[in-house]
Amino acid sequence: MAKIKNPEFETMSNSYKSVKKLGEGGAGSVYEVTDQDSKTFALKILSAGVVSTDKVKRFKNEMDFLSKNRHDNIVTVLDKGFRIDEEKKIPFYVMPLYSQTLRTLITNKIPSEKVLPYFTQILDGVEALHLKGVWHRDLKPENVLHDENTYRLLIADLGVAHFEEENLHTNIETKPNSRLANFEYAAPEQRRKGVSVDSKADIYALGLMLNEMFTGDVLQGTGHKTIATVAPNYSYLDDLVTSMVQQSPDNRPNSIDSIKQELIGRQNDFIQRQKISQLEKTVVPTSEVDDILIAEPVKIVDVDYDNGSLIFKLNHVVVNTQWFYMFRDPKVYFQYIQGAHPQNFSFQGNTASIRANQHDAPQIAETFPKFLENTNREYKSKKEWELKEQERINRQTLQADIERKKKEMEIKQSVLSKIKF
Repeated sequence: MAKIKNPEFETMSNSYKSVKKLGEGGAGSVYEVTDQDSKTFALKILSAGVVSTDKVKRFKNEMDFLSKNRHDNIVTVLDKGFRIDEEKKIPFYVMPLYSQTLRTLITNKIPSEKVLPYFTQILDGVEALHLKGVWHRDLKPENVLHDENTYRLLIADLGVAHFEEENLHTNIETKPNSRLANFEYAAPEQRRKGVSVDSKADIYALGLMLNEMFTGDVLQGTGHKTIATVAPNYSYLDDLVTSMVQQSPDNRPNSIDSIKQELIGRQNDFIQRQKISQLEKTVVPTSEVDDILIAEPVKIVDVDYDNGSLIFKLNHVVVNTQWFYMFRDPKVYFQYIQGAHPQNFSFQGNTASIRANQHDAPQIAETFPKFLENTNREYKSKKEWELKEQERINRQTLQADIERKKKEMEIKQSVLSKIKF
C-alpha cells in the first residue's frame, strides 16, 4: 500500500490519526491510530493499489459482519468509513487494538495445562462463525488476536471468508482458480483448483493449530512431533488432531460441536457447547435459557375496570402451560381477598381478568402484580434447573461413552497381545 500522505481517517462520528503501521498483507494494511479523545485503536484499510470489485466486496462483507458481532471470541468493528486515496474510495474499519496474537503465545511457549483453555476460546469463536453460516478459510495463529489483560483470544481477519446469503453485504463469486488461504495452514482441498471448500477447511486448520500450540511445530506429513512427546497427560489429543487433519474433508469431524463433545468426554468441564439464541439470533452457550418469558417476564402494561371485571393488559400472550400451572398453584403464601386466589383469574390473549366489586378492585390490583412476580421467579428458577440438569446428564453421557471406548480398546489390546501366530 502506498504511504499515507494524510494521516487522518474520518468517519461520521470520529476522526483517527495514524501512529504507525502494524502490518501489511496482500489486500490491506493495519495501523495503530488514536481518535479525538487520544484513545488508541487498530484500523484496517484496503490497499488502494490492489482495489478491485471483488476485494471491495469481500472487505465490505467482513466489515458488515464484524460490525454486528457480539461474540466474545470474535473481533468487533467499532467504527467504519471510507477514505479517498489515489482517486479511489477505499473502505476502512476501526477495532480494538490488541498487541499480541496466538503466534506470540506459541513463540513464548504455552504451558501445556493452558493450551486447552486457550484452544477452547478459538473453538468458540470459529463455532460462532459456523453457526452464523460463515467459514473463515484463512485460520492461522496470526489471525487469532490475544488480549493480554483478559487472556482472551479473538478470531480476526475475515477477508476471504464465505458468508451465507443472509449475511452478505454484497454477493461475491469465488473463481475456480482462486487460492484463498495461507498455504501453510490450508486444507488439501484449498490447494486444488475448482474444489469445493467449506467449514471442514477450518477444522483442518484448527487441527494444525492445536498440535502447534503444544509442540511449537506446524504438523507436516507423517512422523511429525506429537502432543504425547511433549505433554504425555494430553496424549489422547493426538487421535483428535489426526481426525481433524484427514486428507478428505468427509473423514474430518462434522462440526466444532463434535470436537467439543470429544473434549468434554475427557472431563474438560470448562468447555461450553453453543447454540443460536432464537430470541436474540446471537450465539450463546447451550446452558443459557432461551425463553421469552425469562428474557421479558410477564408484567402489566395497562389496567381497566369494566362492568364488574378488573382487566389487566399484559406484555405477552401467555400460552406456556408450565407458567400457568405455577401461577395457579404458587409455592409461597399470599394474603388475598376471598375469591381472588390465582385460580380465580381468567386469561385470554394478552389479558387477565377477574370479577371484582368496586370496593375490592383496588386491593386486588395491588395483589395481582405480586402473583406475577412470584410466578416469573419460580418459572425462571425451574427452567434454569432443568437446563442445568440436562447439561449435567449430557456431560455424564459423553464421559461414560469415552470410558466405554477406552475399556473396549484395553480389552482388545490385551487379547491381541496374547495371540501368537
